[in-house]
Amino acid sequence: MTRILVFLLCYLCGAIPFGVIAGKLRGIDVRSVGSGNIGTTNVYRALGPAAGLTVFLLDVLKGFAAPWLARMLLGPTDNTSIALCALIAVLGHTFSIFLNFKGGKGIATGLGAALGLATKPALSCFALWGVVVLMTRMISAGSVAACLAIPVAYWLAAVPLPSLVVMTLISTVAFLKHIPNIKRILAGTEPRLGANKTVKADAQPTTERANVVETRGETVTGS
Repeated sequence: MTRILVFLLCYLCGAIPFGVIAGKLRGIDVRSVGSGNIGTTNVYRALGPAAGLTVFLLDVLKGFAAPWLARMLLGPTDNTSIALCALIAVLGHTFSIFLNFKGGKGIATGLGAALGLATKPALSCFALWGVVVLMTRMISAGSVAACLAIPVAYWLAAVPLPSLVVMTLISTVAFLKHIPNIKRILAGTEPRLGANKTVKADAQPTTERANVVETRGETVTGS
């Protein structure tokens, strides 16, 4: 009974939609803007960097809290239950009961779960994510790279088998959630960091040049 209650607690913790809550506090439903995702990237684009960072940290925290709670309440040697709690928290984020069993892609919550299960391989995959994002300016590209690296990193780290299996499942779910992004990356249409600002900056001069040409045309016609 205790184990079931802990599993339920981890699910409910993971299911808290911090991205939606952040949007509601600003009078915006992040599910109806941008990509419609409730995660860090869309919150960043819809609400700004401060909100994006806050949601990222909270999503990481709820993923980390699940294996931590399992260790505290079920014992530090119950590797299977600890790993299952990490998986359940990520599934809670991805299929939230508060959002009619819809949710985010599980990257930030998965990072928190990974940190809670084994810190070193999690940090190595996070570093890979950062390098790929810096090189491509696409958060989704970094997320896909991290998803592919996680099973290898955890296998090389010789983590307990339940943790390896769970992290492989988490990375697989996150990878499948990113299939639309992968298609856009291959098509060259995936948004890049800073691209929106560049477009807005370029739009003003273009409009002004069009007005100048139009004005000159009217002047020539009238003369």
